[in-house]
Amino acid sequence: MGKTTNDAVVARETARKRLLALNADRAARDARIEAAAAKVITTAGKLTAATAAADSARADARTAHEAALTRIDATRAAAVGKAEPAVAAGLVELTAEKLSPADVAALTDLPVAEVKRLLKSAPAASSAPATTAAVLPVAVDSVRADAAALAG
Repeated sequence: MGKTTNDAVVARETARKRLLALNADRAARDARIEAAAAKVITTAGKLTAATAAADSARADARTAHEAALTRIDATRAAAVGKAEPAVAAGLVELTAEKLSPADVAALTDLPVAEVKRLLKSAPAASSAPATTAAVLPVAVDSVRADAAALAG
């Protein structure tokens, strides 16, 4: 009977040692898993923050770009609004010399359709701006300045 009891005690002691070793391996594994998960969570947080910052910078740049384009379009519209009446007045002067719209187009390198459109929109001779030369350079310089601001 002593031998059987002794074998049982030895078997239990062996099982206890193996269980302790297994539990030690589990604890080490759990610690490694916990450390790796913490690293991923921290890095993912940094990634989210970096992505949010980049998206915000992109939105700010897009807003600035749209604002610059709006200013350029407004400047262009103002320049065209000032220059077209002067061009139309010059076209009226040419047609007053009994030139056809086709002849005026050939002389001015404008399309015939554009000459006709400008002639239809031409104001009365007394209200037309003095010359195209006085209006157009200022408008072109203004558009160029806005384009340079957008590029820079």
